Amino acid sequence: MAGDGSGAGKPNNMIEVCWLFPATSSRGTEYLRGRWGGLRVMVLPKRGTDTGEHTHTLCIAAAPPRDGGR
Repeated sequence: MAGDGSGAGKPNNMIEVCWLFPATSSRGTEYLRGRWGGLRVMVLPKRGTDTGEHTHTLCIAAAPPRDGGR
């Protein structure tokens, strides 16, 4: 991943852990997806039945092995 996350030379404790890519579910819901090592990462929009002030939910799960056994 490019960049050190410092932004304009200011110190920053943020660390980039994975890239996220836009995707669309079979139901038409747009979300973000990516991989973090052996984990599958998804950022899903808040569902209508969810309570609270949040707008998205971060979900992680074990990812199937990539082609080539990595």
